[in-house]
Amino acid sequence: MATNLVEKLPESVLLNIFHHLASKDLGRVGMVCKNWHRIALDYSLWQHVDLRGLSLWKESIISLIEKISPFVSVMNISGCGLSVAFITTLAEKCVKLKTLSLQGAYFTDLVYNFRLCWNSFKTLENLDVRFLEGLCSNVFIEHIHLFRNIQSLGLANINSSGELERVFISLRNLRIVHFQNCPSLTDSNIDTLAGSCPKLESLCLTGCIYVKGSTFPRLFAECRNLQTLLMSCTRLQNSNIMKTDWSKASLTELDFSYCYGIGESGLMEMLPKLTDLRYLQLSFCGWGRAFSDNVISAMSQMNYQQLEILDIHSSFNITGKTLCKFAERCPRLRSLCVGSAITSCEELRSLLKNLRNLKHFYITKQATIKTETVFTNIKKFCPRIETLALYDFYAINRYRVENALVELVAACKYLKVLCIRGTNVPLRTELAQLADKVKTCTKRNDIEISRRPYFLLSGAKLCLDSALKNSTHLN
Repeated sequence: MATNLVEKLPESVLLNIFHHLASKDLGRVGMVCKNWHRIALDYSLWQHVDLRGLSLWKESIISLIEKISPFVSVMNISGCGLSVAFITTLAEKCVKLKTLSLQGAYFTDLVYNFRLCWNSFKTLENLDVRFLEGLCSNVFIEHIHLFRNIQSLGLANINSSGELERVFISLRNLRIVHFQNCPSLTDSNIDTLAGSCPKLESLCLTGCIYVKGSTFPRLFAECRNLQTLLMSCTRLQNSNIMKTDWSKASLTELDFSYCYGIGESGLMEMLPKLTDLRYLQLSFCGWGRAFSDNVISAMSQMNYQQLEILDIHSSFNITGKTLCKFAERCPRLRSLCVGSAITSCEELRSLLKNLRNLKHFYITKQATIKTETVFTNIKKFCPRIETLALYDFYAINRYRVENALVELVAACKYLKVLCIRGTNVPLRTELAQLADKVKTCTKRNDIEISRRPYFLLSGAKLCLDSALKNSTHLN
């Protein structure tokens, strides 16, 4: 009876149902019968293909790619085992492919060489090959300079500096470049990038330990559209920061976190000139000593009307009073990670009353601030709060903490995540019971209250991951 009903469903209904299936499940339903096989190959189902978790060296997968290749514009095969035959099929058959993610994928072939045609991947615009592994991975990377339409590129494992030079010189349409833990990347390569890619808008060099920033002057002179600069865990030198004319930069997103070579004088030279920043990440900059009261005071003389995200966690030379004054200059601030900068209840109130649009807030315990005081002030001043993270807090009076938390959850309808990394019994072993009681009292089962670490900040907007995500939505 049920089988007959399914057989009578109109093709349009089946097609609509198939649209809700993952790519690997579409392959399975296509084997049910000839009619389903035909519907499962409809072009609209295969524009965005996600094959993560599959063994892509199998002949059945390669056969499927040959059938759907005219339709595919986005393909995600991150973390997959793949073969040379699979890659060459993609290169030759997927004539509309615009986005290809190979992050963490690995070649299974025990060969050291293969060759792609000069016009392979001629429509490809976004390519992510970060942490691509296997004997053939370097061979594939050596072909990247042939993909002339690439605009967004992610790389990690590059054997030679010369190969990087060839990539930059060939791919003059690059807008977004993301290098991660690339030991062969140096300032000389950045100089070549600046001279070859004038359209560059976003540059991420996270973990590239041989980058010191000596070519910043040319980078900003040549790449006038550069908006995002992400340099976390590099070896930037303060002297190079001082030599750069930051008034020529048009940066809106900046990450200098865990850059131990930067000092206070470098930030004093740079930050007051970057008043269009939307995203600023300075966690543990200069071993936590570079971002100081002097820097914030200089910034407070300017208006940061566009600043939305600020992370100064593990900055040990700032005081709450100076931070509160700066917050008055940031009317759009919605994500703030202050760490232990706020040291009193008065400073907490002064800070939050100027941040009515705050959505994400991270604070580390100070002895004079009670847990319930944080809840009460968030409820009073930040009605739009969505994420609240309290680290190293403890409950002296569980009853007061419980009541304040109930009032907070009841009042702040947008609050979805509350992370409490408590240090004593009520906020450690009894947190689950406390969370259950709060949910029951407020009838809010949609909120997560736990000790699970939560990534508070959303990160840069103009970056490789965003480009890959947006391509899925726009194509």
